[in-house]
Amino acid sequence: MSTMSTIEDAATPLDLSSIPYLELYYSIPMRLVASLICAINLGVGFIGNLLVILVVLTAKARMLTPTNCYLVSLSAADLIVLVVGSVSLITEMNSVRDHWILGGLVGCQMTVYLTYVGVNTSAFSITAFSVERYIAICHPISAQTACTVKRAKRIIFGVWLFGLVYNSPWIYLAMIKQKSMFNGSLVLPACGHRYNRSNGAYMSLYLGDLVLFYLIPLVLLTIMYSLIARILFGTDRPARPQVVKMLLVVVVLFALLWLPYRFLVAYNSIAPAGYRISSEWYVIISRLLVYSNSAVNPVIYNA
Repeated sequence: MSTMSTIEDAATPLDLSSIPYLELYYSIPMRLVASLICAINLGVGFIGNLLVILVVLTAKARMLTPTNCYLVSLSAADLIVLVVGSVSLITEMNSVRDHWILGGLVGCQMTVYLTYVGVNTSAFSITAFSVERYIAICHPISAQTACTVKRAKRIIFGVWLFGLVYNSPWIYLAMIKQKSMFNGSLVLPACGHRYNRSNGAYMSLYLGDLVLFYLIPLVLLTIMYSLIARILFGTDRPARPQVVKMLLVVVVLFALLWLPYRFLVAYNSIAPAGYRISSEWYVIISRLLVYSNSAVNPVIYNA
């Protein structure tokens, strides 16, 4: 947080000590909670996801399985979410409200773009991993030809290419705007939307995200893991309870940790201005839950 008593880039130098604290900064409890959870997520998730990538890429050839290829893709996406999203949120929480200080216009565009690339590619990587597990367990004969490292690499390439292209409009739609506060006495650069939030471009992206990267994956995960659980319960495999428990955790965490954020952006894109969700706690917590999902993924999938 800045300790300056005045901000020089304002229209007229302003004495910050004369402004109520909560009009300039987020509340101390909110800043502490958000910063602490972000730091924990970043520390745990960065180490966990990086270890997954390093272990698979540096291990012997026998470690290079289709499953591990998908886990590397998932970990790479989660690293982007954790690093870009957490650093952005921590900075946001401990700066003057809406004051963008992370690299000007390019920093704003890349932060928004990379966050969406990471979040959406993570969802698709989870789905691809789950499809591979379903085929391997429920159709072991077909898996010998369908679940190969070569095919996994092609699918991963397609997932990332789609994520990079699909989210590219954010490079244009995100921009720096000069936000005027206190009757023009304070003017700060803010990272926001190029157009009004009700613009059709934003609505299309938000609703597309909800369907493509949450509803469809959730339905597929539920169906495939239900079929996997049925197959496992019909066998005498000693690891059956552990595997079924892991599958249940995957579906529940994906559904719960992503729901608040997906609902927030989809609802606010279609709701009239006076009816949108504006609770700061809700917005912050929904973002923290997404980052938490990226932090726990390596623990879940490698348990």
